[in-house]
Amino acid sequence: MKSLTIKKLYKLHSWVGIITGILLFIIAFTGAVAVFAKPELTVWANNAIRGPIESTSAQLAEKVHQHAAEVDLEYLEEVHIQLPDAKNSASVRLIYEGHFIDENGKEEHKGVVYELEPNSLKITNKTDMESFFSHIKLNMATFIAHFHADLHLGRPIGLILTGLLGLTLMVSIATGIVIHRKILAQLFTFRLSKSFSLALNDGHKVMSVWAVLFHSMIAFTGAFLGLATVILVPAAAYVSFNGDQEKLIETFTAIKPPIMAEVAAPTKLATILQASEQQRPDLTFNRVAIMGYGDKNALVYLFGTGGEQLGGETLIYQGNNAEYINTQANFGRLEGITGKILDAMFPLHFGNFGGVFIKAIWAILGLSTALIPISGIMLWIERGMNAKHPAHSRETYIRFNKLLIGSCAGLVLATVVLFPTQLIVNKWYPGIDATSLLFYVFFITWFLACCLPFVMSAKKAMQCLTLSTSWLLILIMPMDAILTNSHLLNVFVTGHYVSVGVDLVLCIMGIALLLMYQKLNSTLSLNETYQTSTLQLKEGI
Repeated sequence: MKSLTIKKLYKLHSWVGIITGILLFIIAFTGAVAVFAKPELTVWANNAIRGPIESTSAQLAEKVHQHAAEVDLEYLEEVHIQLPDAKNSASVRLIYEGHFIDENGKEEHKGVVYELEPNSLKITNKTDMESFFSHIKLNMATFIAHFHADLHLGRPIGLILTGLLGLTLMVSIATGIVIHRKILAQLFTFRLSKSFSLALNDGHKVMSVWAVLFHSMIAFTGAFLGLATVILVPAAAYVSFNGDQEKLIETFTAIKPPIMAEVAAPTKLATILQASEQQRPDLTFNRVAIMGYGDKNALVYLFGTGGEQLGGETLIYQGNNAEYINTQANFGRLEGITGKILDAMFPLHFGNFGGVFIKAIWAILGLSTALIPISGIMLWIERGMNAKHPAHSRETYIRFNKLLIGSCAGLVLATVVLFPTQLIVNKWYPGIDATSLLFYVFFITWFLACCLPFVMSAKKAMQCLTLSTSWLLILIMPMDAILTNSHLLNVFVTGHYVSVGVDLVLCIMGIALLLMYQKLNSTLSLNETYQTSTLQLKEGI
């Protein structure tokens, strides 16, 4: 390939990284944390679901039947249930929903939402669908997951932005592969002891090369998930279904409404739940959809994860006699490879298909995805500051370095601050909607961290942010033990294995970060001493 083409691709690779590098770090880092949002961090953030769930399938089915008798018959067209054993939320949700035609001839959804305490199944909240979905309550786990999805900018702006960032990451990967043609030679090149500049350069290439398939997969699935609901689905609906997006979703997803018999017959939900648990112990069922509750032709869909299907499986039963019909994937109605690809998108992006071990691998690789654009920007800054004829002034590179430190290290600190904030809310303000508080704590911490390098030296700001983050991580475990009485010494009594495991991992990460900081700080000090001595020697000669 001609050198001129390589130079153009190198320039494109550099500018894409410089312009979107910090945003890519934000998305990738929060994505690495969001891998554990459900259920691990959700369990940690909610005391009510830290231990075993005491309610049974029969009790839940009885509650569904009890509240079905309280709502209008029109709201029994669809009944959606969030199962408590999946621990994806602090509450069990029963949604009774009906479809209506408004005065303009447009179909609209109305219904009633019950929120139940997972263990006692007592009502904690009852509201209409419009009020419930207009304001979703967030804990720290869902706050991070939503921030990763759309940067809390909402739809469609947030999803379009994250989707486009996925596309820019794909561009960076493609151009990086071309300009770094000696990929095999760079697989094992990591000169850590030479100098910080060489270590940074080698680290950037090693992380890029070793995990290139992962980075490519994350970029593609991220772009798809970000753009699908706001661009791809409406476009497909416009082309094939005259703009009817609900018809498109109904056609391609596993849920299919039955033809109502208009004959009353009890839906044997308890029998179906118990049968599914016995027949498929390998699946963790997280939600149920009943189409036509109380009708003779009612269909019951149970959605589970953990089986052989990457995207989960859907078990389908006849409602009136609990007869098993079949099992299919979420997009099982699509023939061929298309359904399998669509089913794989979400689990491949978040790594939630093989247990905690796969999630840990995804988180580690996700952190490398976050570090690649940052290490690239750091290389650009260092080369610019050391160049004989830099493209920009020295002050420009210094300001950019301060922005990089404040925004990236500040994001990590702001994310960690959410953990003690959630503990404080659970202890002294139980039951309140902490969404606004989490919002202010996160963004104020991040803003102050961004300002810190501009009021002191970049080195001191980095030291301050790193030490604050590491010590906060270490202190979360004792803080959790004091405020919730949940710790390693009583874990076999309480059964809080997930939450204690999260505490332990955070503590280990804090200690590791502290040790890495001390090691890096001593290495940088030695390099500075060596450079100063060399300069003095040259001046003396």
